[in-house]
Amino acid sequence: MLYNRLRWAMLVIALCANLSMQAVASPAPTFTTMEGQQIRLSDLRGKIVLINFWATSCGICLAEMPDLIQTYQQYRKRGFEVIAVAMHYDQPGDIRAYVRKQGLPFPVVFDRDGKLAREFDQVSVTPTTFLIDGSGRRISKTVGIIDFGKLRAFLESAGVAGH
Repeated sequence: MLYNRLRWAMLVIALCANLSMQAVASPAPTFTTMEGQQIRLSDLRGKIVLINFWATSCGICLAEMPDLIQTYQQYRKRGFEVIAVAMHYDQPGDIRAYVRKQGLPFPVVFDRDGKLAREFDQVSVTPTTFLIDGSGRRISKTVGIIDFGKLRAFLESAGVAGH
């Protein structure tokens, strides 16, 4: 009986130690834009951040981009940020051409080695979008097209009033 209690106590200690190590081992990600600018998620605290994993070969991604641009332009001055993360299988030249042609107003990142996709729940399907609250917590994940009505309603309710 004492042996079983000790075994359970050791298991609890091991689990707690593992959880503590995981929290330390997974810092907030850093994004590097196509222009080489470093953006740390921790630097965006206090803002609502939308992280959109996309690809130039993804029709749905390209179809939702005009709405994403409009939403960003409507709410950015009130604390809404967007980071567009192009998938590792995309071609840098194709990404740059699309960014220029569409005039994307938010930072664009090329996830060259797939590290960001792994850090964000092993993203493998595009579009996949995460919403991060002002304290840095992931509050939603959308696989597929964004419901912009719901996104705008959330931004309004969160006090990110557009103009």
